[in-house]
Amino acid sequence: MKRILIVLFLFFSISSFADAGYAYRFHLNLQSENGEMINGYIYLYTEKKFINEYNGNFKEYYEGKDEIILYSNVITINLGALILDFTNEDNKTKIKLSDFWRIEINEFVDFGNTDRLFELSKDELNLIKGNKPKSTSIYNEKYAENCSIILLTWNENVELLEDKNEISKKMKSFEEDFTKYNDELNHYFRNKKKVLLNKGVLLIFHCDEL
Repeated sequence: MKRILIVLFLFFSISSFADAGYAYRFHLNLQSENGEMINGYIYLYTEKKFINEYNGNFKEYYEGKDEIILYSNVITINLGALILDFTNEDNKTKIKLSDFWRIEINEFVDFGNTDRLFELSKDELNLIKGNKPKSTSIYNEKYAENCSIILLTWNENVELLEDKNEISKKMKSFEEDFTKYNDELNHYFRNKKKVLLNKGVLLIFHCDEL
């Protein structure tokens, strides 16, 4: 489990799985007492099921902390069996729900207990185009159960197989004791991310609930 947490920090996935329950993305319209209007997305892992009886009023449903993170913009990419959202720090704001007297739910998505949102650097975010990317994944159960490394590229001239095979081989070479070689492997991944970025390839680490 420790090695999973280290890698999660490395690849900047910001999801936080609930022990059990539901995972939602809400798009909210918020209005303050002085009439200020803002809108954005929040990602919520909860044990409370969302149902339509709340009539679009988020405050009737929400039972968590007053301070939340609101994202003004996300880019959604459909990989078929997997749908991912991407954003960066410029789109991220901490707000207090108590500062807003009216909070309406514009839309919501139930995406299950899986990684959905990834914060990227500006250079990484700039790789993302409107069309569906080429992608491939690398899975090593001994390294991190239910987690995969995913490579994405929107450049038709870039092939992913060689890099996939290299990463798979590198991970396999440390199977004897991943904990012992954790620092060395993380160093490899940091450098590999930079190399891939220069080639127009995005590398992320994605996990599902155990």
